Amino acid sequence: MTKTIDLTFLNTFTGGNRDKMKKYISMFLSNCPGQLQIMKESLEKSDYSALRGTAHALKPQITYMGIRKAEDLVKEIEHKAGSNSDVETLPAVFDLFNSVCLSAMEELKQEIA
Repeated sequence: MTKTIDLTFLNTFTGGNRDKMKKYISMFLSNCPGQLQIMKESLEKSDYSALRGTAHALKPQITYMGIRKAEDLVKEIEHKAGSNSDVETLPAVFDLFNSVCLSAMEELKQEIA
C-alpha cells in the first residue's frame, strides 16, 4: 500500500530529532480532527468564509506532515470557498480531502506508537 505521508520535511525541520517529530505529529493529531469537523460544519451551513479560513489554517500543517495527496485538495477548497466559485463541487472535494486526512492520521499514529 502506498503511504499517504512523507515525513522528509518534518525530519529535516526537526533535524531528525524523534522527540520533536513526535511532538509535532501529536499536535497535528490533536488539532486536525477538530479542524476537519469545523470544515464539515461550515460546508453544511454554506459558510464559505469560515471554510476558507479553516482550510487556510490547515494548509501548512498538511505540508509539514507531507500529506501530498491533500495539498492540492486543501488549496482547491480554500480557493473555491474564498472566491465562491464552483461551490457545488466542494462537498466531493471535502469528502476526498477528509478521507486522505483520516488515512494520514492513522499512519501518523503508527509513527509515534
